[in-house]
Amino acid sequence: MDNTTINKISEVLRNSKYAVASTGAGVSAESGISTFRDDGGIWDRIDVSSVATPAAFLKSLEENADELIPYFKEVLDSFVNAAPNPGHDALFELETKGILKTIITQNGDNLQAERGSKNIVELHGNFFRMKCLACSFSEQLDRKVFAANTIASLDQLTEYTLENILSLVPRCPECGSLMRSDVVMFTEEIKDADKAFEEAARCDVMLVLGTSGSVYPASYLPVEAKRHGSTIVVINPHEDSYSNISDLYLPMKTGEALPQILSCI
Repeated sequence: MDNTTINKISEVLRNSKYAVASTGAGVSAESGISTFRDDGGIWDRIDVSSVATPAAFLKSLEENADELIPYFKEVLDSFVNAAPNPGHDALFELETKGILKTIITQNGDNLQAERGSKNIVELHGNFFRMKCLACSFSEQLDRKVFAANTIASLDQLTEYTLENILSLVPRCPECGSLMRSDVVMFTEEIKDADKAFEEAARCDVMLVLGTSGSVYPASYLPVEAKRHGSTIVVINPHEDSYSNISDLYLPMKTGEALPQILSCI
């Protein structure tokens, strides 16, 4: 345990006027949700090009559903069993204390919102917010209920045809059209990027948590914050992806580090 760095981070946060967190897949991994790019992650197990765009995803379901559906059921099962971890808890407490003003996240699992955080910028959308493909209607679904019901519905199919799979897709209660998960796929526009960069430019401390720093534009947020004079704090057990700009680096999991930092404030 690096008590010296923990104390320094605590002091920086205690003295901050406008702290912001930028969270990546490593935070959700501590809740049992697979990352995309780490060894053994999602892209190690499935060809990204086959599912990363809406068109490719539909084509893969039409041609290779027998291979894809068991994998997606496994992912859905991880959503059923996941719960906010101590890292989510600590971020919520920092927000409640008025220290943390905004949480910018690349994660679409809704865990931080479920913990109670209010000011969240979801760059990549939300798996469990459904949006109508025809009108402006959208609704937030219960993560566990939606994932469990989808698994049960898939188990009831006698054949994984595209028609059968699409029959399970929710219909819009307003206009009856198909709905889809409001999550950003490749080729689609990042959500609330302007808001995220405004917060990065405004903050005096940025916590960079559980991210490889390899996905643009999220990867540029700490650079933007640093350019405006922010103190950059990186917490990641594997590496400091921002070693050229970070002021403090703590090689720990966020679920271990943040509660200790919080206790020192």
